[in-house]
Order: sequence, then structure tokens, then C-alpha cells
Amino acid sequence: MAMRLRLAPDEDRMLAELAEAEATSKNQLIASLVRDAWERKEARTFTFALLDGISRDRRDLLDRLSQ
Repeated sequence: MAMRLRLAPDEDRMLAELAEAEATSKNQLIASLVRDAWERKEARTFTFALLDGISRDRRDLLDRLSQ
């Protein structure tokens, strides 16, 4: 789906500089940044769920270790 992105002139300049440094288009750079942010969010979600499960399943062990 096409989307119009409105950036301030300074932000557009920064985006252009980043795209040039990465030898890619501004559109490809934005898509890459979105994917990277989504992957970080998914990794945090997975990690928090895993830690919640460990703390729930091993509460007795964690209590002993904290003493």
C-alpha cells in the first residue's frame, strides 16, 4: 500500500544523507528501518514472555536465590 510521508526539511535532509550513505533509496531505507524496529519489538515481546514464564514456573528457585 502506498503511503505519503511528510517530513520536516531537516528530517528529509537527514533521510537523504542516510540513504546516500547506505547506497539505497529513501523508500528502501524507511522500509528497512520499519522492519528493524518491528524485529526489535518482537524480540522484546518474546524475551519478556520467556522471562515471565521462568519467573512464574521457577518462583521457588528465584526466591531461594534472592536470599
